[in-house]
Amino acid sequence: MSINELFGTNEMSVTANARTLPGTMELTNIANSAAIRIMNAMEADIEAFRPRIQASATDNKELDAILEELLDYTVEDDSILRSLSDEQVESMLKSQQSKRSRARGKAMTLDNYISLLTAAIAENILRDLYNKPKSSSGFHRTAGSVDYTIEQLEAFGADQEALRREIRNVQSKKSIMKSKIGFDESDERWQALLKAEQQLKDLRVGGRSGVVEVDKTKNALADMLGDVDVTKLKSAEAHDLLESIKSMLNAD
Repeated sequence: MSINELFGTNEMSVTANARTLPGTMELTNIANSAAIRIMNAMEADIEAFRPRIQASATDNKELDAILEELLDYTVEDDSILRSLSDEQVESMLKSQQSKRSRARGKAMTLDNYISLLTAAIAENILRDLYNKPKSSSGFHRTAGSVDYTIEQLEAFGADQEALRREIRNVQSKKSIMKSKIGFDESDERWQALLKAEQQLKDLRVGGRSGVVEVDKTKNALADMLGDVDVTKLKSAEAHDLLESIKSMLNAD
């Protein structure tokens, strides 16, 4: 049995956007190459890895265990990835975490599993390079906080009822804050609530009779935009991007 048969597809593709944060394309290339090596290693011993692959599609700990056992990569000494600012590192970490969360919310095809694996590897590379270990605090959150960990977002993506409750919770916080005298939309706490609400809404899926229906257009747009900083696009680049989005919407 091959890995292709395990996931019911033989398509393998990972894309990268050229207009991203410095080093993002190199990071994606290194992570994708490492992901392919890991996939080949697991396929060579598919009987042993089949249950672990299936578990890692939903279990972060199992995914981390596979990476700890099989991950091998090289970042050259003169790589731009070694000279990023702390702000850039944090932004790239959040981007990879978002990719992992989106992958968790989709049907776990082979393509999607490789996307999940690549994002997890990219995150590991950044954490290794900049000594940023994962938090071991689990799913607990400080009272009133809306700064979700990747584990929390993945848990919400897997439990749509809990996700709906959390969205209502954030919306309630918004209503309370908006009703207060002196409310200001530029307040950092308000902006944090808006960000949290959008993060949660991005995890929503619809379904009937237990069948999950993924918003393919939204996911495709998210993948297309990636880490693009729209405030820095040139006129021609912006025009090309809008034309691509228009073509996608017309196709749908």
